[in-house]
Amino acid sequence: MMSKSRLGLVLALAVPLVAAAAYFSPRGQAFAGYLQENRRCCQLPFGHAVAIAIQETLGNPPYPSEIGQDKWVAEAMFPDVHDGVFLDVGSGHGQIGSNTRALEDRGWTGICVDPFPTAMDKRTCQMNKVVVSNEAGKKVLFHTHEGLGGIADTLGKWKDEASKAPTVEMTTVTLGEVLERAKAPAFIHFLSLDIEGAELDALRGIPFDRYRFGAMAIEHNEEEPKRGDIIAFLQEHGYRRVHTYRQDDFFAPRN
Repeated sequence: MMSKSRLGLVLALAVPLVAAAAYFSPRGQAFAGYLQENRRCCQLPFGHAVAIAIQETLGNPPYPSEIGQDKWVAEAMFPDVHDGVFLDVGSGHGQIGSNTRALEDRGWTGICVDPFPTAMDKRTCQMNKVVVSNEAGKKVLFHTHEGLGGIADTLGKWKDEASKAPTVEMTTVTLGEVLERAKAPAFIHFLSLDIEGAELDALRGIPFDRYRFGAMAIEHNEEEPKRGDIIAFLQEHGYRRVHTYRQDDFFAPRN
């Protein structure tokens, strides 16, 4: 019969070996990747990041966005909110890579904006199939490339690829008009803005004296001077950049 001291020594040696084997297994490596991503994308506390990484490793990812925009909003900015409101501009595919589908799953309501959306049949957001800019009534050419479509004159990083797609002529509206038509509340918890180069123009079409936002994820694609101009514009309206990850900058009210 093994003595208690001998048993303790065996366990002391075995536990790290088992843990190491689990870590270096395919599933363990997947878990480590998810954990690292959760910390980077959303600045989550370690325990919180671990809990979500476990779900993701088991094949039950709760957040489908491309780089964790929905995760940041739901877990870092508004973890206890289940009746929030969002504005998703450039909503694209309603399920895959969506920045707001998970928020709807939590009970949020919202407004989606995209001239050519897909897979929106199971979504509850108010769908606006329009092109937005800083002023209403402008005639623009819009490239209809799936995922990279945008206004021809403002396309940025992916212009060459998007330009391969056909164009249609459309008339712009402002986000102020979209919000007014939707009877949006004065406080909107989350703004997601991803329209391939026209983000600053879209922001200029918002009456910030009438609407306030609790959090924003805005694509910049490392394009200057656009990125710096967006940061400066939002600073003038009372917002500061609180985080940046890959192609997005994240903002919150300065107060």
